Amino acid sequence: MIDLKFPPSTKVDKPVPKTAFYKHLEVNAKMKQHFVDDVASIHWLYKLAPSTIPVEDGKLVHEIVFFSAQLKSKECPDDVFLFIDTHMPRHVVFVLEYEGKVKLLLNYKEWLDEKAGTFKIVKSFTSDWLNESELTLPVNGLSMDAIYETMAGSVSGFGTNTAADTRRIIAIEHEIATKQKLAEALQKKIRKEKQFARQVEMNTEARALKREIGRLKEELKKCRQE
Repeated sequence: MIDLKFPPSTKVDKPVPKTAFYKHLEVNAKMKQHFVDDVASIHWLYKLAPSTIPVEDGKLVHEIVFFSAQLKSKECPDDVFLFIDTHMPRHVVFVLEYEGKVKLLLNYKEWLDEKAGTFKIVKSFTSDWLNESELTLPVNGLSMDAIYETMAGSVSGFGTNTAADTRRIIAIEHEIATKQKLAEALQKKIRKEKQFARQVEMNTEARALKREIGRLKEELKKCRQE
């Protein structure tokens, strides 16, 4: 069993049949095949909750479960884990294993329908591939919300410990990516444009976009340092 050095009270240590994650759900043949082709086995490692550690329940996070997944390929697509996370009515951290190496996968998510127990994935975060001895994840915070945010900040590399800070960084990264695509598309148009006046106009737009991207990158840098 993967050892994250969590309190003994949190240990579950049970194998979970892969079919348990989809047998009561509508799932297409392609997804079932992903479970067969890409994942050798899944093991339930830990359960973090007010019932297993001395911590307050969260407003949004009530339980964090840890699963290890033995992969058949290092390049295993995330489809299986996105599917599990979307339909599992609790927050999840995966420990992916392949040929003696491990990495963490945390699908940062928000409730889509709490009564139905479904989530919307906001962004997926993964650590680097590590030796098992190098694998650590802090259990810091006075509430389940705080513990989850600190874990998300650790796996993502953001270093954040609140939902507001994490969402702010995600939003800035998304805006940078969007503006970079616009800038690339604009450069292609400039190269094809034959009218000089229009070239000048589009170059002005391109410079403005470049300045905005630079400003956003500086803001992102400050967010990561705070």
